[in-house]
Parts: sequence; structure tokens; C-alpha cells
Amino acid sequence: MNKIKICGVTQLSDALLCANLKVDFIGFIFYKPSPRFIEVKKAKSICDALAKYPINKVGVFVDEEHSKVNQIVKELKLEYVQLHGNESPSFINKISCKTIKAFSIENVANNSYTSYNANYFLFDTFDKELHGGTGKTFNWDLLSEIEKREDIILSGGLTLGNINRAIKESNTTFFDICSGVEQAPGIKDVKKLQTIVRLIKL
Repeated sequence: MNKIKICGVTQLSDALLCANLKVDFIGFIFYKPSPRFIEVKKAKSICDALAKYPINKVGVFVDEEHSKVNQIVKELKLEYVQLHGNESPSFINKISCKTIKAFSIENVANNSYTSYNANYFLFDTFDKELHGGTGKTFNWDLLSEIEKREDIILSGGLTLGNINRAIKESNTTFFDICSGVEQAPGIKDVKKLQTIVRLIKL
């Protein structure tokens, strides 16, 4: 069964929609420069409302102190932390919950991702200015050399226009969607979200 993560959630209504659509993972971005940044207090109110749903709550961080990450994990009762910066392999071992380590696609060629003891490896389009959320795809064939397909999360520019092709051609089963289901940064489009979940979960 394919899995889906909806990232960059900032609104309770969007979070509850994800939960009712049986989205597997939901992401909150705690990186202030991001247009999808959410304050911890607001994220906590959303997480509290999700408590009765079987959805994995993910905190997304970029080069944050591990002590602060763990503090937020505890306060929000997060199931996963997603690291989107230049965190070292040893940094992951200091995180108090399961982890997702994000890489730009260039890290596949040099195998640098293999030194990280993460639960999942998320591959996104490289952009020297942005840490994810680029809305751009990359050549999915570059992932073909990775043997453990179940550990891969495909990200980067996934939309209603290309998700069927991504499912067929990327040979992955876990998809991270952000800008592709938005009407504005951090605000999801209900119809797009409903449709893309249905297509991935077919």
C-alpha cells in the first residue's frame, strides 16, 4: 500500500481533513524562513486535536539544536522528526523519536546518505536557497540505485499532473506532498488534497 505525507500544514481544518482522509504522515515546519513556518503553540493545538487519529505527526527542522528538537518532540508528542539541513549522522542519534533525513538528489550519487541511521530517507530537488518546498521535480531515475525501496520518500514538485507518472516510474511507494496541494503557502486546497490522496491510495 502506498503511503502519503502532507507537509507544511498550518491550519487545523487542513490537518483534520488529512486525518479523515487517512493520510499516513502530516508535517509541521519549524524553520522560520519557510513560508509554511508554524509556531509551536499553534502546532500543539493541532496535534492535540489529532490525538484520536492514527496519523504520524512529523516536526520538520533545519540545523536546529537537538535539545530544542527533543523539547518540541516531547511537548507535541511527535512520532517523527524530519531533518532538512546539514545535520551530521551523529546528530540523528541524539533525537528522541523516529527520524526522516532529507537529502537533495545529488546525495544519491556520492552515497553520503548511507552513513545516516534514519528510519526514512527523503529525496528532494536541490536548491541552494531553499530547504525543500521548491515545487520542482528531479530525474527519478537517479533513485534506481537505492536497494531498500521501502526506506525512500519521494518529494519535490509532486502534483495532480504528475503523481500517476511518479507512482509508475519512480518505483517508490511513499510520497511527500507540499506545494502541489496548496492554494497558498501553508493553506491546502481541499479538492486537490482529496484527489491526490485518492490517486496515491488506489
